[in-house]
Amino acid sequence: MKVSIIIPVYNVESYLVPCLQSVSQQSFTDFEVWLIDDGSKDRSAEICDSFVSQDPRFHVVHKQNGGVSTARNLGIEKSEGEWICFIDSDDTVEPHYLQNLYEEANGHRDTLIMQGYTKLYTNGKKEPHCFEDETFGKGNMDVAFKERHLNRQGFMVGKLYNRSVLNQHGIRFNTKIHYAEDVMFMLTYLCHIDKVRTIKGANYNYFIRSKSGSLSQKINSFESEYTCYETYLTNMRIIAERFDIPESSLPFVYNVISEYLVRRSIGSLYQKSTAKPKEERIRILKSLAPEQILFLQKYYKECAWFHKVTVFLLSKHWYALCDWLNACIVKGRSIKNKF
Repeated sequence: MKVSIIIPVYNVESYLVPCLQSVSQQSFTDFEVWLIDDGSKDRSAEICDSFVSQDPRFHVVHKQNGGVSTARNLGIEKSEGEWICFIDSDDTVEPHYLQNLYEEANGHRDTLIMQGYTKLYTNGKKEPHCFEDETFGKGNMDVAFKERHLNRQGFMVGKLYNRSVLNQHGIRFNTKIHYAEDVMFMLTYLCHIDKVRTIKGANYNYFIRSKSGSLSQKINSFESEYTCYETYLTNMRIIAERFDIPESSLPFVYNVISEYLVRRSIGSLYQKSTAKPKEERIRILKSLAPEQILFLQKYYKECAWFHKVTVFLLSKHWYALCDWLNACIVKGRSIKNKF
C-alpha cells in the first residue's frame, strides 16, 4: 500500500459525501482510506458505513468522541500505507491531488512534500494559495521560515508524511494541545527530516463556511496553551540547530511563539471559561523563568499595548499589578460586549 488517507469525521453529514466522492475518484489508485468517526451524532456514521460497503479501499472505525487529535492518531495506528495523507471531512480534493504529491514524495523518505490549496467561500469566491517549486534544507531553510512563513503552513492538508519517520521517532498528535496541534505535528516532523519540498498546484479545496466561533480566537486552559507554547519553542530551537538557521532569521517566528505565551497562555488565566483564582494566577506569573521574560522583551514586538505592558511588569516582578491589569482588560471587554 503506497498511501493511507486519514479522515477524522464528526457531525459533517452535509459535507461528507462530496468529500468521500472526491477521494474515491483519484487518478492515483494505490491508496486506502481510514474514516475515524469521532462519536458523530448525525448521519455521518451511516454515510461512512455506506462508502465502506461500496469501496474495499474504505475502512471505518466508530469511537467515542475524543477530539481530532485522538482520531488522527488512531488513523495512523490503523493504516498501513508507506505515506500518510490527512484530509478534512468537510473539504474536497481534485482528481490529481494524490498523484501530484506521491510523484514528488516517492523515493524521498526524508523530505516533507507540500502543495498549496484553494479557499472556497460560500459566495462563490475562489482564492488559490500556491507554492513555487522549491526545495529547502540545510543552508536555505531560513528562507522557508523568514520569507515563506513555513510555520504558518502547518495545516494538515496538502502534505505527505512518511510512516517510517513517524514510527521511528514516535511522532503523534499531542492530545493535550487543542489549538495549533497540526502546526506542532509538522514542526516535530521537521525535527527529524532533511528537506522540505514545495510544489506548484492547489488541488485541495478548503471550504470557508460561516461558523459560530473561530478556533483561532478560542482560548483553552492554561495547561493546554502553555504546552503548545513549550512545544513550539522547543521544536523551533531543534529545527534552527538542525538546519543551521541563525536566530536573527527567525524574528517573525519568535514573535508568534511569544504571542502563544502572552496572549494565549497568560490570557487563558483571565478568560471566563478558563479563568483561575487570583492566587493561582499570581503563582503562575511568578513561575515564569527569567530567560522567558528576556525572550519576550527581545521578540514580542508586534502586539497590543497591554501585552507590551504585561511584559514590562513581568520584567519588574510586579506580578500583582500585572494580574490586575489583565483582569481589568478582560472585564472591560466583557462590559463592552454587552452594549
